[in-house]
Amino acid sequence: MNRSMVRYLVSKLLLIEAALLLVPLTVALIYHESSRVFIAILATMGILIFLGGIGTAFKPKNYHIYTKEGMLIVALCWVLWSFFGGLPFVFAGQIPSVIDSFFEMSSGFTTTGATILPDVSVLSHSLLFWRSFAHLIGGMGVLVFALAIMNNNSNGHHEVMRAEVPGPVFGKIVAKLKNTAQILYIIYLVMFATFALILWICGMPFFDSLVVAMGGAGTGGFAVYNDSIAHYHSDLIAYVVSIGTLLFGVNFNLYFFILLGKVKSFFKDEELRTYFGIVAVATGLIIINILSLYGNLAEAFKYSFFEVSTVITTTGFGLTDITRWPLFSQYVLLILMFIGGSAGSTAGGFKVIRALVMAKIARNQTLSTLYPNQILSLHINHEPIDKQTQHGILKYLSVYVLIILTLVGVLSLDKPQNLLVVISASASTFNNIGPMLGTTDTFAIFNPLSKLVMSFAMIAGRLEIYPMLLFFLPRTWSKY
Repeated sequence: MNRSMVRYLVSKLLLIEAALLLVPLTVALIYHESSRVFIAILATMGILIFLGGIGTAFKPKNYHIYTKEGMLIVALCWVLWSFFGGLPFVFAGQIPSVIDSFFEMSSGFTTTGATILPDVSVLSHSLLFWRSFAHLIGGMGVLVFALAIMNNNSNGHHEVMRAEVPGPVFGKIVAKLKNTAQILYIIYLVMFATFALILWICGMPFFDSLVVAMGGAGTGGFAVYNDSIAHYHSDLIAYVVSIGTLLFGVNFNLYFFILLGKVKSFFKDEELRTYFGIVAVATGLIIINILSLYGNLAEAFKYSFFEVSTVITTTGFGLTDITRWPLFSQYVLLILMFIGGSAGSTAGGFKVIRALVMAKIARNQTLSTLYPNQILSLHINHEPIDKQTQHGILKYLSVYVLIILTLVGVLSLDKPQNLLVVISASASTFNNIGPMLGTTDTFAIFNPLSKLVMSFAMIAGRLEIYPMLLFFLPRTWSKY
């Protein structure tokens, strides 16, 4: 292993996080916040600059890295950014526990939106902004962001980006990887700015529109108030948030096709059509199931469409108390938690493309029993999916299920919880969704060990398992 290159790149990333803390520092200045908040942010910046400076003082002799180093850099970066990103909350006394602050910022950077805070009003404007700003950076990817702004042309960028970008297959949209990262982030930031502007025009306060737009763009779901989007009592805002989050659950490579004028390619994409089809079917099923609760179709549609949009994109904004809904509707939402959004989007979950491939594999296996001599191929967008990719998806499913079952087992050892709460908490953290089913409580109900396990589960889910598995594997750290 090229340890010096791992140390060097991780240290550069710590310096980038120190620079990003200038954003909440600026917010603290605007709102004339207490000296303790300023000191908390500055102290964290000082620690990051000190560690990053030491790590980058000695440049590596060999800049070459392979898949193992790329995955380790990604895992280390996400763990360290979450840990150090939580220190301002601890130093400011707004989240006194280090484990709780690590959980909160793991939730922020992984765009999960789970929180241990029963009342978000305890946070100052700057730190409230910081945890949602983590959604914005983490949505497209911490390392993708770093690659977009760094000048280093190392071969390792491909390994790093491949380890972080969600989906079964990673591909560049232009020849140079750095340009790919820049294009993706430009599209992403333009969509975020448009989303924030529309929310502001719809009557949301400017600060709130930025926070909610960051939560929606990163499909994270952190909001300004405990009652989330319900606080604004606006059907227009509810629909804007529903549609906005749904659009951020689309593969961003498809938006690049629109820029190139290939609009037909956008709408012909099989994953996109499946994604919208799932949304339509789930919304319809829930409308039928909850119609008697709301008395009219318009209200039932608003709530069902909002919850389906925010759950399948793993955003987790709230508009109503879904614990009051019939069990069938909660079951539909639980299924959506596992499916998640599109590959190459800011959404979490198993991904629609994997679910689509799994369905086609199941179909082919069924047909092969009827027609054993027939050669059955598998295509997505009229392109064949090779056996290696199919096997990779099946292996991923196996590991995915094992981790979910392990999480359920670990969380069930906590103080007595409803089984639905434990299962949804496991699915929520690992799939980067946020809310739990079966309770209106926050994740503060779990003990410190459970919170720590769920923090790593959030990072593992965001990085699609393998980087975090390698992180805990002893042989990963060997020299060879």
